[in-house]
Amino acid sequence: MRCNVCGEVTSDPETGEVRSNVRKFASEKFALWRCSSCKSIHARDEVDLAYYYADYPFHKLGNKETDWMLRAMYRNQLSRLTGAGFSKEQSLLDYGCGSGAFLKFLAEEGFTDLAGYDEYSQGYADKSVLGRQYDCVMTQDLIEHVPEPLEIVKTLHDLAKPGGIIAIGTPNAESIDLKNTEPRVHTLHQPYHRHILSKTALQTLGSDLGWKLLAYHPNMYANTRLPFANSAFLDHYFRCYDNNCDLVAEPIKASSWKLFSPVTLVHALFGSFYAPECDVTAIFQRP
Repeated sequence: MRCNVCGEVTSDPETGEVRSNVRKFASEKFALWRCSSCKSIHARDEVDLAYYYADYPFHKLGNKETDWMLRAMYRNQLSRLTGAGFSKEQSLLDYGCGSGAFLKFLAEEGFTDLAGYDEYSQGYADKSVLGRQYDCVMTQDLIEHVPEPLEIVKTLHDLAKPGGIIAIGTPNAESIDLKNTEPRVHTLHQPYHRHILSKTALQTLGSDLGWKLLAYHPNMYANTRLPFANSAFLDHYFRCYDNNCDLVAEPIKASSWKLFSPVTLVHALFGSFYAPECDVTAIFQRP
């Protein structure tokens, strides 16, 4: 097995399998293997991604009202970008934007020079937005979806202006135990995640192109300090139902008896303080 992140060959890799966390495909299982050098995780088999993306739950977020919880999470995402130097006067490209929900939030916040691209999203498949450079190029949960992560790195480099910001949010392979994959079924997100980088591989990403690491965030932007709007509570909420990611695009419901327990309140109030380092963000500056 050759790792297309670090280039090393592993003759006898660590392996595992996991079910899909999309309700329609939850009965299907997918094989995985880990690079012995950089610790990144790879999907073993090729799949017809167009088939699996045809009814993708996250593409339905654009039809969901931006409620207080989603707004809090997006505000956390925005604070990471502005903390790295992004401002309202600058341009932004959300590469792999899905339904464009974050772009709609930015527009509501007064940002104007915005663009989005996602080849699997009907509303954002226009490649003309890739014909210019931007002050900030962000990808949230994109690099793990593509067949060649290093090719995406080069693409992001070309799309960012000299001195521009490149923000990459992605799962962390080092947080995943391939012998017990169900606890990280959403991080693995099969069959959509093709190559999941390790924390180490992510932080050194783009080093050959001269990228400078500006900031590293050990949790996903969805992990806020507001009650209920944190990673631990969301994982608990999912487990109270069928533990499939379709729930993120559906109306919030309180029909499960499991929600009415002291554990729910603990996660709701304090979950942000013990969120695992399984979905992280690195922000770089290109030379």
